Amino acid sequence: MSPATPAQPITLLHLTDPHLFAAPEGALLGIDTRQSLRAVLRHIAASGIRPDRVLATGDLAQDAEPGAYTCFLDMVALLKAPVHALPGNHDVPARLRAALGAAADPVVDCGAWRLILLDSSQTDSESGHLADDQLDLLREAGRIEAHRHLLVALHHNPIPMGSAWLDTMQVDNAPALFDALAGLPRARALVWGHVHQAHDSQRPGAQGESGLRLMATPATCFQFLPHSAHFSLDTALPGYRWIRLHANGQLDTEIVRIPALPPEAGQPDTRSPGY
Repeated sequence: MSPATPAQPITLLHLTDPHLFAAPEGALLGIDTRQSLRAVLRHIAASGIRPDRVLATGDLAQDAEPGAYTCFLDMVALLKAPVHALPGNHDVPARLRAALGAAADPVVDCGAWRLILLDSSQTDSESGHLADDQLDLLREAGRIEAHRHLLVALHHNPIPMGSAWLDTMQVDNAPALFDALAGLPRARALVWGHVHQAHDSQRPGAQGESGLRLMATPATCFQFLPHSAHFSLDTALPGYRWIRLHANGQLDTEIVRIPALPPEAGQPDTRSPGY
């Protein structure tokens, strides 16, 4: 596939929450996270669809060691596409940025679209928060290229997912985020990770406008059980999301899950009380 021009659609691949370790044998909640990510990447490569860009929305590492980030880059190189990543609550942002270099740049232009990657992580906290500098980044980056459509990404969920334990960690100043987005009329989509499950809804726009698409994507490792009061793992399989970004601001999207976990990846420990 040749590089997209402003008139061509962009094929964006959304990956999230691989939870890698620097050590090759690293496992979490019964899942060898390298092997589960490898299974996802092989499924993508075998699909015949080549992404123009790969967007990774945090928790790239579980141990936040430099080797885990190097491992992530080495593994996604299979896809032969530029990677753009942001930190999650299990990452150390400075280490992620040092290891990923330009792949951690927060603003990316591709065709008729601009991707804005926000950091919702906090030191010593699992919860999400967008500091003033992140909200300023969103406003400024969204206004400078006013002719481009905007897709905004972060790690934590900005809306409740309906799971009491998980929603304690959502972005605690989400109204400020949505206020900033309301001032950017070409904002089309808001995507996140963290929740280890799929979500797709529409936030209504003003005066009959189509509004903002809200999307979360399954993790490449284990999944959380939707609508659970307490920490619970689901038996749903790892997955990823395709997002096709059209020059007119429309988008098409699809969740894809791998057909099975290979034996070497293990199985999720659904009896686990947490991690």
